Parts: sequence; structure tokens; C-alpha cells
Amino acid sequence: MINLAQKLFSYLFLFILVAVAAFVNWWQPIYLWLGDTPIYRFIWLGIFFVLLDIAIEIIVRATKQLGVIGEMMSIGKDIRKISGGFRVVSKVSLSNNLKADYAVIGSSGIWLLNVRDNGGKITFNGDDIVQNERILKGLLSEALEKSYALANFIKDKIGRDFIITPVITFSGLKADFVEMPKAVRGVYVVPRKDIVSLIENTDIQLIDQKTIEDIYKILKK
Repeated sequence: MINLAQKLFSYLFLFILVAVAAFVNWWQPIYLWLGDTPIYRFIWLGIFFVLLDIAIEIIVRATKQLGVIGEMMSIGKDIRKISGGFRVVSKVSLSNNLKADYAVIGSSGIWLLNVRDNGGKITFNGDDIVQNERILKGLLSEALEKSYALANFIKDKIGRDFIITPVITFSGLKADFVEMPKAVRGVYVVPRKDIVSLIENTDIQLIDQKTIEDIYKILKK
């Protein structure tokens, strides 16, 4: 989310620079410096329309970025619609500077959710997940590494082994998973609309309510 916000602010900064350049170009036109001739007036007008085109492109990209941020924020609300017996923790910090977006602890087990921005066509090429023909190299192994890190952390705190089930999803509401298997190498890859159903109806490791609360308190800290 921080990276998305930084990108949005970079668009805002670029827009301000372009707006200042357009204002300067309009207020102090180039033909006043080089001579009031048709060619210099043409160049001055051309610069203005180029800057206008750049400004419009920045606005379009910034609008899309706002949409992505909105989707990333709303997915948390969707996850928290899960049944009352489950506990949700956001922004889970792990060892080796790893971070997961959400951990869900409940009667069906412990789930570690990794959310990618945007959507589009999600496929599997036999080795990696592919989003809109872009290979997301290492995404599966990273999700597994995070789950191992969380399992070790909980074991150190509670003294018991737990299975951590990694899940990868995409924030885009219209992400197309038609050609994507539900699970790859122990990692579930599902649309955001199916996350709650997956967790509620897939028993990985049965956990009692007291243990759920104990793990939840540990992760909240």
C-alpha cells in the first residue's frame, strides 16, 4: 500500500511540474524571447499542447492508481466479513523483513494472505503465475517462505507446530482466473470474492477457540 501511495504522489508531483511549465510557457511565451514570428508562435502553441497532453496522461494514470488503492483498501473489508469465530490480523511482520497483508486464524486453520494489486488475466505457465502476460517470478516461493516464517514464529511462542496455508489473491474485482488452477505447490490462488468461502469451508488444521485467541494475541503484538 505504501508503494501505491508513493506512486500516486509521484504522479501529483509530475502534474505540478507540468502545470508550472505550462503556466510559464503561457505567461512568458517563447516568441517574446526569439521574435514574434509565425514559426515561433507555432512552436509556442505546440509546446502548450504537448504539455496539455502530458497533463491529461498523468491525470489518467493517477485516476487508475486511486482505483487500485481503493481496491486494496476494500479487500480488507471483504476479508473481515468472515464468520465471527475467525480472527483477522493485517500487515503481519515476519522474519527476514518479510511481510504478509493478512493472517486469518480460525477453526479451519491459519491462513496467510498475500494481495497483489490490479487484476486482469491470471494464468499459470507451469512455473510461475502470470498476470496480463507478465511473469510474477518468485511469487509462489515467496508466499511459501512467508508461511514457513510464520509457522516458526508461532512455534517459538506457543511450542506447537501449526500448518500455515498461503493464499495469493489480486485486488482487481474483475480479475480473470479461468485458466488458473486453484492451488499450485500448496499455495491457493483465488479471486478475492472467494477468499472467505475458501477459508470457512476448507479444513486444513482444526484449531480450538482458545488457541485461536492465543495466536491472535501474539500476532496483534
